Amino acid sequence: MEFCPTCGNLLRYEGGGNSRFFCSTCPYVAYIERQVEIKKKQLLVKKAIEPVVSKEDIPTEAETEAPCPRCGHDKAYFKSMQIRSADEPESRFYRCLKCEFTWREE
Repeated sequence: MEFCPTCGNLLRYEGGGNSRFFCSTCPYVAYIERQVEIKKKQLLVKKAIEPVVSKEDIPTEAETEAPCPRCGHDKAYFKSMQIRSADEPESRFYRCLKCEFTWREE
């Protein structure tokens, strides 16, 4: 996006043989002398997502009644952690006793 140096409005593009940016409010015009050339293309690689907590982070001593969203079992291990700023509530992480699925509630 380009903005008009005179009045600050968004410049409009007009293509064709004589490409230019022009302001629809004032008489400013900027002619485009050469087109941008892409010299190198690079593929972006998607990074693997690392879990916030691992299986070992949730202790097996603390057990509560929480229905598993995957298998429906009603018991799970849990751990509370402060992972965001101090003025936000802490997050509770659960791990199902039956299928070992891990989920989080805020």
